[in-house]
Amino acid sequence: MDLSIAANLFSISFFAAVVFTGFFRTLAKRYKILIDLPDKNRKFHKRPTPLVGGLGIHAAMLFGLSLLFLTIDSKVFDLKDNVASLKTNVEVVSNEDSQSYKVTANKSDSTNERAIEVMVDGYDSPISVRQNSEGVFEVLDPDGNIKLFSYTDGAVQELNSAEQFIVVGPASNQYFNFTSLVLAVVFASILLQLIIIIDDLRGLHSLVRLMVQAGASVLVIALSGDYLTNLGFEILGWNGELGWFGMLFTVFAVTGMMNAFNMIDGINGLCSGMVLSALCCLLLVGVNSSSSLGLLITIGSLLGFILYNLGLFGKKRAVFLGDNGSNFLGFFLAWTLIHYSSADLQIIRPVTALWLVAIPLWDTIILIVNRLRSGKGAFKAGRDHIHHILFDSTSLSGYGPLVVLLSASLAIGLTGIILEDFVSAGVSLMLFVASGFGFAILRVKLATS
Repeated sequence: MDLSIAANLFSISFFAAVVFTGFFRTLAKRYKILIDLPDKNRKFHKRPTPLVGGLGIHAAMLFGLSLLFLTIDSKVFDLKDNVASLKTNVEVVSNEDSQSYKVTANKSDSTNERAIEVMVDGYDSPISVRQNSEGVFEVLDPDGNIKLFSYTDGAVQELNSAEQFIVVGPASNQYFNFTSLVLAVVFASILLQLIIIIDDLRGLHSLVRLMVQAGASVLVIALSGDYLTNLGFEILGWNGELGWFGMLFTVFAVTGMMNAFNMIDGINGLCSGMVLSALCCLLLVGVNSSSSLGLLITIGSLLGFILYNLGLFGKKRAVFLGDNGSNFLGFFLAWTLIHYSSADLQIIRPVTALWLVAIPLWDTIILIVNRLRSGKGAFKAGRDHIHHILFDSTSLSGYGPLVVLLSASLAIGLTGIILEDFVSAGVSLMLFVASGFGFAILRVKLATS
């Protein structure tokens, strides 16, 4: 990853979040909309506070993504299409004779074939080649030899005689993949947040909110064709393959993630900080992937918002995420984890994704079970979250619970990443479940102390 590009994207996204959040805050104050009013059940703020933090983060992310598209070498894909066009040429280096090929892919009109042009160093005329039905580029070199190339995740690969992929070109980490999944998540996120704003304005029935959350993931799957297909571990002779059930499981998992981050959003900086912790862990293991540029945009946008959320610009300028913001962040993080654990990237195992969101996930599961056992609504507001327990049952005050929970989240996430190199996916899952029981026991002890 080019450090200068990374630093610029991070800085621009950070300042964009500061500007956009301030802009939306001003609009909310001026027109008296999306304002959270304190009442008897709200103990953590004393004055009306705008619920526009999610809008500021999202706007900054879209601004950074647009800048990435306009200024950085990018691969652009159509929805539901494995190949579309390359914004710039891609260097392909043969491992046989070290000839350089510059490839430009163009869409064909009616078939799955894609016509591309290959410029070969040392020759004056271009050679036209095609992409076959399996997505492989068939290149005819000037000597009449046919070479097969694949282009995936920013790296050029050549098929050898044994039909195994060998990387023969430099990994193009400066390229950012605007895949169908990226475009689908961007589109669905905008629609999701616009609809959930109604929840902040007037309130939505919990069933309607669940349908909206699930519908956003259905839209992503329909547009991109991406979903969880394998859990990545074997159990009782089952290899983890999900088949068509993977679509339903994906919708369930993403919807659960959205609610987990919505429910953990109880103190300033906690929801956004949990997302920030997970993204930093992903950045650590995926720094050489082109997707890391997108992570830096999001990290910068989150930090710009957190300055407002923690009142570092002054308590009077504080803003909250709102349901629209927490749902958007949960949705975005869930699909980011799916992407990073997919068969295409395989940067992390699916089970490692659980470690990165452990505290929101554990807390929400325990919370729902306890509420259902006591006859309460699963999604009703209450003071039974882990952050409330830390405030009420310990000597921690101020930023104390926030620092403890974010430190624990980062440590747990890093533990999951470290386990990838030392244990199997099945063992990692068992350790995660055991850790969840440990979290539950600690939670009970704190609540009864």
